[in-house]
Amino acid sequence: MHMTNRRAGCEHNPLPSPSHVRSAVARWGHRQFGGNMKRSRYFPVAIAGVITALTLSACGGSTGGTPNADADIVEQSSAPNTDKCGLGNGTKATGDPITIGSIATMSKGLDFSSAPLAAKAYFECVNANGGINGRPIEFVLEDDGLDPQKVGALAERFAGDQSVVAMVASASFIGCAIVNPIWVEANLYEIAGVGTQRACFNSSNIAPVNAGPRLSSIAATQYLVEDKGIKTFGQLALGIPELGDWAIEGVNEYLATVGGSSVINELLPPPVSNAAPVMNLINSENPGAFGVWLPAPDATVVLKAAEQQNLGDKVEFSCQTTCYDTTFPSQVGPYWNGKFTANSEFSLLDATTPDNQQWRAIIQKYGSADQPRDSFSQAGFIGAMIVVKALLSLEPDKISRDTASEAIVNVKGFSTDMLCKPWYYGKSDRHNANNSMRQVMIDDEGKWAIAKDCFVVADPALAEVLKAEQ
Repeated sequence: MHMTNRRAGCEHNPLPSPSHVRSAVARWGHRQFGGNMKRSRYFPVAIAGVITALTLSACGGSTGGTPNADADIVEQSSAPNTDKCGLGNGTKATGDPITIGSIATMSKGLDFSSAPLAAKAYFECVNANGGINGRPIEFVLEDDGLDPQKVGALAERFAGDQSVVAMVASASFIGCAIVNPIWVEANLYEIAGVGTQRACFNSSNIAPVNAGPRLSSIAATQYLVEDKGIKTFGQLALGIPELGDWAIEGVNEYLATVGGSSVINELLPPPVSNAAPVMNLINSENPGAFGVWLPAPDATVVLKAAEQQNLGDKVEFSCQTTCYDTTFPSQVGPYWNGKFTANSEFSLLDATTPDNQQWRAIIQKYGSADQPRDSFSQAGFIGAMIVVKALLSLEPDKISRDTASEAIVNVKGFSTDMLCKPWYYGKSDRHNANNSMRQVMIDDEGKWAIAKDCFVVADPALAEVLKAEQ
């Protein structure tokens, strides 16, 4: 099996951090929140403070739910043939390995390993079925430790190793602004599984599979505007630079185009342990809807506080895709049945479409029992499918970083039933191919159900992206 997981980090091969790494880390560390938003309070959180707070927050990756609680949705006996990944010939690949790297946040209370672990499972399936025309994939996964300096060192090592032909299914909470200039200098391209901050979607050599917190928040708001007729909103997000503020800014920019407004724009440092002050704001400002742009554990705290004041009968509550976990309805309880919606950046987790079923089946066969089956796992799986298809288009003895980079950048029209529209890479400083999503709701029986099928997110900042797609 060609898989390396160096979660302990880069201590076994330390590299000096060059000046451009240090400057990239510095730029990341000193970005500040700006903007004038009604009823907005910013809790100034230094980068070190954010990381310390995250250490105390059991965010559990994208959802915080029981990882394998929904494993019975797809039974192995009824799932599609898991051996149809890659070449699908049932022959173990034994040639010279092709190295693919990945950097994810997997420690200090924040586990974003869902995406790379899904990619790992798919690569193992590919390796068991002929690999890349006979060559197996060696997948090297590293934990960034929530440390900007470590991110820079890891990126330098990947970039300096010419056997690494691509970065796939990365899910670093802090890395995009740091690694992109390193990838540019090394002609290395990344298909990120989970982009979190603004820089992940505004970089030349990074293209995330997911939509990101800004689009996810706007999509959740857009549904309430278009389908519920709501025009006044409130919002709550984490006070982490270029993350929570970016989502709130996006919603406000969208609302300005439809005659709406957000009367509450709150940023709280993680973890969210006391939501009572936010409930007071909701009672005083009386918005028609309230967006909870938080990880699932923090969102649960907010919804429990809202339930205590019976605000669910007065205000529409909604969430990003972070709350779309099969265990979330049971976490928040029956009070929210029929009262809560969330965004879904991919197909429904229990969709019976071929690719989605194959994702579940391959995770069951090649993954682990405690591996999350969530939206970010879907993202990592899709990223792995994309890079495998790109590499299979090359002559196996001609695969190098340069040929792989060219194949990745030229990816266009990649279709899967797990996405609303085809995905593409392309030469650009802006990558947001996943810009059409779904909305889900907790139904009267306490189960997730489709509220609205695929629709393009009306983010004003997407205008150039959508124009380029035409």
